[in-house]
Amino acid sequence: MNNHSEDNRTPKLPVMESPARYRIRVRGHLDSSWSDRLAGMSITTTGGKNTEQTTLLEGQLMDQAALTGVINTLNDLGLPLLAVECIDSHKGRVTKK
Repeated sequence: MNNHSEDNRTPKLPVMESPARYRIRVRGHLDSSWSDRLAGMSITTTGGKNTEQTTLLEGQLMDQAALTGVINTLNDLGLPLLAVECIDSHKGRVTKK
């Protein structure tokens, strides 16, 4: 087996210093007014009276330092992190974290 065929089977991961599009899901409600503080990510909250609320953030971040900043802000707000997913990267395919 040559190295070229192995490279085709190995998923390409986002590079830490490259822009990538992320989807982050947290437990709880986050108002859309937080978008500017969270690197311009779109914010959608689902759930309500009889179900647990979850908030979905989606948007492009410049690098993983920006991702860390968003995650730290969510933590400071007391919103438990449920999922972080890289949905598009200039350096690779869709990957989940």
